[in-house]
Amino acid sequence: MKADSIREELKKIIDEKNIRTLFQPIISMKTGEILGYEALSRGPEGSPLESPLALFAAAKKHKLLSPLEKVCREKALNKARELDNGYKIFINVDPHVIHEENFREGMTKDFLKALSLSHKNIVIELTEKSSFGCYNGFKKALTHYKDQGFKIAIDDTGAGYSGLLSIVSITYNYIKIDRSLIKDIDRDSVKQALLETFVRFAKKIDSRVIAEGIETMDELDVLIDLGVDYAQGYLIARPEKAFEKDFAVVDYILKKNRVKNLKRDIAMIGEIALQDIVVTPDTHTGVIVDIFEMNKNLHSVVILQDQKPVGLVMRDKLYYRLGTKFGYALYMDRPVQLIMNKNPLIVDFNTPIVDVSRKAMERELANIYDCIIVTRNDDYYGSVSIKTLLDKFAQLQVEEAKQLNPLTNLPGNLIIEEEISARLNDKEPVSVLYLDLDNFKVYNDRYGYKKGDEIIRFTAEILNEAVTKRGNTGDFIGHIGGDDFVIVTTPDKEVEISKYIIEKFDSNVGRFFDDRDRKAGYILGKNRQGVECINPLTSISIAIINNKDRDIESHLQISDIAAELKKYAKRKPGSVFVKDRRRS
Repeated sequence: MKADSIREELKKIIDEKNIRTLFQPIISMKTGEILGYEALSRGPEGSPLESPLALFAAAKKHKLLSPLEKVCREKALNKARELDNGYKIFINVDPHVIHEENFREGMTKDFLKALSLSHKNIVIELTEKSSFGCYNGFKKALTHYKDQGFKIAIDDTGAGYSGLLSIVSITYNYIKIDRSLIKDIDRDSVKQALLETFVRFAKKIDSRVIAEGIETMDELDVLIDLGVDYAQGYLIARPEKAFEKDFAVVDYILKKNRVKNLKRDIAMIGEIALQDIVVTPDTHTGVIVDIFEMNKNLHSVVILQDQKPVGLVMRDKLYYRLGTKFGYALYMDRPVQLIMNKNPLIVDFNTPIVDVSRKAMERELANIYDCIIVTRNDDYYGSVSIKTLLDKFAQLQVEEAKQLNPLTNLPGNLIIEEEISARLNDKEPVSVLYLDLDNFKVYNDRYGYKKGDEIIRFTAEILNEAVTKRGNTGDFIGHIGGDDFVIVTTPDKEVEISKYIIEKFDSNVGRFFDDRDRKAGYILGKNRQGVECINPLTSISIAIINNKDRDIESHLQISDIAAELKKYAKRKPGSVFVKDRRRS
């Protein structure tokens, strides 16, 4: 089409607001939960301006960028009303728009006000691919939107020099990594190294990384390993008119992170390995003897061939062999390979200490005290003595016992605090359920602590069942102590989990009471002032706090809010759940 025809077509599209809005989801690389959607604008189907590249290029050329963006933004925000509250909408903005004569400040906020949408859920996505000379305009646009309270994403990071200039000069909430850096990243170590740098940089400035254009499971796998926060691309979902919420990759993300979390939380053998003296197979035995004589605390020497462990010599076994008849004469001047143990226990750096302990104890009795050789990428890394291994294993058992509640075997206060803090630091949607049994002291006084412990274990079983059947794979259950519990989940699951717990608890708690109390529906017992009174049967109260509509910075803040909510819940009869309704 000629330039005049293109201009007329473009004006017609703008006047008739003939723009299609598609949405592509952005999901968490840790939980698979949806962070939000990027709004993508398209021209009329079949039109020469259907493609966004052609559409916006024409708008720039004919100085109609501002009215086009106004239509695109209005359509996107209007469509966004169909979303549940809490999802973020990423709106693309070309920095050039603020230089146009017909640009009007506050337009986006006016749209939001008219549509009753909160600006807190809107992310302005800025990109600057053109040239270094436009950097000042980019910064001006960013400042304009930041001053209005919008969250900011920098788009196309890694696509060019100007993008890199922007990333080191400006603060923002999200860094969107361009598809050019994501494509085939599983086969490109240079791209991996660069993205790893972006991830570390983002953490230091309290920003989050979004990988765009993911198309293969291999790319996704590497991105999870590198610690990327969020994912977007055809592998997850193509841009659609409707809001799609179910993705095939979510299960993989959850499984992958379960493995990562296990590796993170379990002590690995490589962490306690030490590098000792090593020799080659052709080293004479006499040299090994000299090494032991000069190093009185050395108990083993590892034999390497091209950095690969091929044998082990233990001090006591070597001296025993040389002390036998003809032993000294046979071996002292000959290679150590004739006398070394050619089948020592060799384990990888990332093998859990618990597994290594089991393997070490399964060896033949003659070898049970031999040290363990540790490799990394099949090369020698170090060795671990049996004494060091057993000392560490015992320490881990003590630490684990301290951190688990002995009655329910659930994580205690320290782990609970770490779990909540980690999720808040990751800026993930998080919901914390504080659970407390009502009239439990009266029950203990009436039936004794042994029966009270039975109700505590019964409650823990219900919580596990509720999370398994109504929660997410990565949800967390903790036991604060006594009759107080915690569940950490996501806001979309909090009500379902709470309802399930209450229904199961109320349906089954009766079996812990005798016939008289069960039929009466109450217990006669003394209150805290020592006055005998009627007390309802034991029920459960749940206080729910989430960061969906308010900023929460620490587990202490959550604990304070929960204390208030629990007082309110306990004033209500029977089992109930109450939610914190306050907003930031």
